[in-house]
Amino acid sequence: MEQSTLAVLLSLGHGTTYVASIYLFMAMFPTPLATIHDRDHPHIMKQRMRGVTLATLVSLVTTSVVLWYWQSSNEQFNVTQIANQLGLDPRMALPSVVVALVLMCVLFLGPLIISHLEGMCGWDMLKRVPDNLWNQPIYLRNYVVGPVTEELVFRSAVIALWSASGLSLKMCVFVSPVIFGVAHVHRAVSLYVKGDALGRILMSAVVQLLYTTVFGWIAAGLFVRTKSITGPTVAHIFCNLQGLPDPTKAAQYPGYKYFIWLSFVVGLVGFLVLFEPMTRPGVFVPE
Repeated sequence: MEQSTLAVLLSLGHGTTYVASIYLFMAMFPTPLATIHDRDHPHIMKQRMRGVTLATLVSLVTTSVVLWYWQSSNEQFNVTQIANQLGLDPRMALPSVVVALVLMCVLFLGPLIISHLEGMCGWDMLKRVPDNLWNQPIYLRNYVVGPVTEELVFRSAVIALWSASGLSLKMCVFVSPVIFGVAHVHRAVSLYVKGDALGRILMSAVVQLLYTTVFGWIAAGLFVRTKSITGPTVAHIFCNLQGLPDPTKAAQYPGYKYFIWLSFVVGLVGFLVLFEPMTRPGVFVPE
């Protein structure tokens, strides 16, 4: 079997294992107070987080073994190089985070302005984050466990395999995120079990697929260009905090309506213009 074919199959396996672990742990440790489809129930969230953490470790170990096997003929190949391929080089961590934060703030200029007008960007809210993470599983899931495990699986493990197998960087950036997007469609099952209308379920699944795939392009691009998983992870947390951009909220602020709409356009254009120079080796990211 060709390495590229094996890389794609293993990546599909990573995605399947990640999603399956969510339901497996909930089935193994049920609670009479909720079903496996009550994703926001505290007990269910804790079991999901345990499941995806284990699945992530399995994916990273499997990927590391395959990378070692593929490159074992190279006498100079070592564990450090595997870590670098997985985006775990500590030298790249801080530059990757800085670049990701700047780019995401530019891209989300419109939503950030709306958040400011809604009073959602204050220092008092930031001070409450540690307490929320400690006391509320939903915060831990959305802003720590979810982003970290998903980026390690769908960026570190998947792109390391694709790149090492000889697949092009364009394939890594624009095709591999489809696996990430499809992995989120399983939420439609929960909506169906709860009795939601079929049209709403389909719309939700399509929006989820498109949004996660587009974000996957951004995260994959950051991973490939900065050679670190920290930037994509921070970008993921940022997106989870902001949610799906909603330009229609501008109508709630008549005095700022056109300014807000313009900020959405400026943010998108600014992101596209700045992405290449910001991630260019030797500028902010070490060569």
